[in-house]
Amino acid sequence: MAWSNQKVFQQIGQLPESIYGLRAAESEWPLGKIMTHFLGAGEWYRFLLTDAKWTDLEKIQSHEILARSAKYLADLDLVMIEESLKPDGEITFKGDDGNQHKTTRGLVLAQAVMHTAEHKGQLATILKMHGHHLDLDALDHWSFASNQ
Repeated sequence: MAWSNQKVFQQIGQLPESIYGLRAAESEWPLGKIMTHFLGAGEWYRFLLTDAKWTDLEKIQSHEILARSAKYLADLDLVMIEESLKPDGEITFKGDDGNQHKTTRGLVLAQAVMHTAEHKGQLATILKMHGHHLDLDALDHWSFASNQ
């Protein structure tokens, strides 16, 4: 996931800066908000796994912000990698509703991977609708393994 996330940010950074406001439909999130959401989700998973609080994220609206954000996303993904080396077990956290909730480390990590894959599909769709291309095939396991 970490390798793939960095590749997505690199590919997006090679497109015209006008892409950050593109949407699939009027009521849908623009591409820049989805990119920022990668970071927000990463902070949420980090919170669940380590109790580290989230930050006020800079909205990704330019290549300059994207580049800074890619470095931060790499740090967040490193937390996921480190947490994946720990044994699975129950995690208790305080939700936005103020109540205690329970999950497992494995479920949080699986959700992190699935969630980012879902949003990569959204990005690819938005870009395709507007004449750009995000090569999702270049972001899969087989591409990762062949680049090692």
